[in-house]
Amino acid sequence: MVSAAFQRGRDELFKRLKRDKVLSPEFERGVMDVYGGRGKRALEVIKRRRVIRRGQRWFVRGKADEYEVVRAFCTCRDYVMNIATEKVDVDMCYHALAKNICEALNAYYVLEPKSKS
Repeated sequence: MVSAAFQRGRDELFKRLKRDKVLSPEFERGVMDVYGGRGKRALEVIKRRRVIRRGQRWFVRGKADEYEVVRAFCTCRDYVMNIATEKVDVDMCYHALAKNICEALNAYYVLEPKSKS
């Protein structure tokens, strides 16, 4: 379980994002303050346009692979090893954070059509 201090920071961060609908320098600083290195990496993948939406499914291209993200759940190793086991005081990996920021903004992602298979 994440700390109350983390929850307050996260809630304020996403409230500001929903209100302002912009990836401002102030918001970016807030992401890094709340999420640390994961926040920095999330912003990097957003800016590099590595967040993808295929139909209703979301994917993020990370360093080594492409990961599917559902809400705050991710198929990456960091999620499985650290987030799900509550070894760290954050609620999502950088892939999920990037996806959730993009989803809130309804922007900054590459939209790919559903595959025909």
